[in-house]
Amino acid sequence: MPRSALVAVVLASLLVAAPAAAHVSATPPYLATGGSETIDLSVPNERDAPMTNFSVTVPSGFEIVHAHVAEGWNATSEGSTATWRGGSLAPGVEAMFGLELRAQTEPGAVQFQAEQGYDDGAVVRWPVSLTVIPADESSSQSLALVGVVGLLGVLVVAAAAILAWRRRSAPLQEK
Repeated sequence: MPRSALVAVVLASLLVAAPAAAHVSATPPYLATGGSETIDLSVPNERDAPMTNFSVTVPSGFEIVHAHVAEGWNATSEGSTATWRGGSLAPGVEAMFGLELRAQTEPGAVQFQAEQGYDDGAVVRWPVSLTVIPADESSSQSLALVGVVGLLGVLVVAAAAILAWRRRSAPLQEK
């Protein structure tokens, strides 16, 4: 995959992930195809009732290698779903759940389905965004590339703002 296409895929996935960032989110937000990596899921309890279970279902092309035990929770995985039970997450508190995944899919943006269960019987579902990057690119190189592209974007916007400000504030010359 050409570097420009990789940049487009990563930037598009970051835009897709932005609306869900306040809910369940993945760190790091990328995984190399063919690779296996632990993804930490940040799970806030945004309801007034305690959260008593949490699960994540991955799409085809992904394998759950291992669901890591979180403090106070029991972890299990079966097929494409990992589940944590036995704990309790108080309202307004955030917990981290680890999940080792292997991607056997094409590079691009994907979404997993996260499900939070509560002691009052409510269930809340959230999409979790992740970007699959090419296997021949190391994670640090891809992250550095995204950082450079982002920095260049900030510099271009800042330069445009300075030019616009200078044009507005320049005194009118009399003829």
